Amino acid sequence: MSKKMIFIVAGVAVLFLGAGVAAGVYFLGDKAQANSEPVEDTSIGLVEMETFLTNINDPSGKHHARLQLKIAVMPQSAAETIKADPLLMARMRDQVLTLLTAKTFQELSQSEGKEQFRKEITERLAPLIKTGKVSEILFSDFVVQ
Repeated sequence: MSKKMIFIVAGVAVLFLGAGVAAGVYFLGDKAQANSEPVEDTSIGLVEMETFLTNINDPSGKHHARLQLKIAVMPQSAAETIKADPLLMARMRDQVLTLLTAKTFQELSQSEGKEQFRKEITERLAPLIKTGKVSEILFSDFVVQ
């Protein structure tokens, strides 16, 4: 066999080997990518609401509450969307205010009542927020007198 023929056979072998490796990488890489799940954005953004100062449910009218809260929303981009929508912010404030004014002094002055209030806020706000999810309700000021 001549040297020229050996180089041609070796070249063809390398060509087929390269094509096989390329096909394997292409198909196996595509399969691995199809099996991987999309990465969920777990960043959290805060939506701060204006201070609430209102009478609470008391027949004598002597009790009132001052409340400052922040809403933790996932993902962070949803929080930015919410803050940019004045109508949505007004609807959210309305829901919290409606809940707050229905509470009694006893409910709001006990830790169990505050935790229940957090849950109710979350339940009321969840349907309003279409682009994200309420992660947590944070009280930064809570005074009941």
